[in-house]
Amino acid sequence: MKVHDIMSAPPQTCRVASDLATASRRMKQTATGMLVVFDGHGRIAGVVTDRDLALAIGSSPRDVRTRHVREVMSCPVRTCHEEDDVHEALATMTTAHVRRLPVLSADGDLKGVLSVDDIILWAVHRSGVSMTELVGALRRICPLKPAEEDPAMRHL
Repeated sequence: MKVHDIMSAPPQTCRVASDLATASRRMKQTATGMLVVFDGHGRIAGVVTDRDLALAIGSSPRDVRTRHVREVMSCPVRTCHEEDDVHEALATMTTAHVRRLPVLSADGDLKGVLSVDDIILWAVHRSGVSMTELVGALRRICPLKPAEEDPAMRHL
């Protein structure tokens, strides 16, 4: 299965000069957890996730309308190509410890976003990725802290 078969499109984007409030509203309106960030020349400069926004907002008393995406975005950006095999893209996610990848065409144009959720839904409906492969990748992407180190996990 190819990435273009299961990716989410169109991709949601913003600019490096967008303020955090605008980025947050865009995520809410489009029901997405990541925006691909473009610079002033139309090139991908980074990505900003809902987690990036939450941590930035919680860590500073500054008004979110005066803070810019460039201050909190993640870069460099790991990507995949629309013709890549889904297993290759999952391996990239695993290595980079990310849950989402911008998807590029052969020409380098942004075409969509591939998320772990897309892969899970495909795996469940089509038996495309084995549960062992999927669980192993998720454990490496999002490692859990031992319960004694994470108070939120003590009850589990």
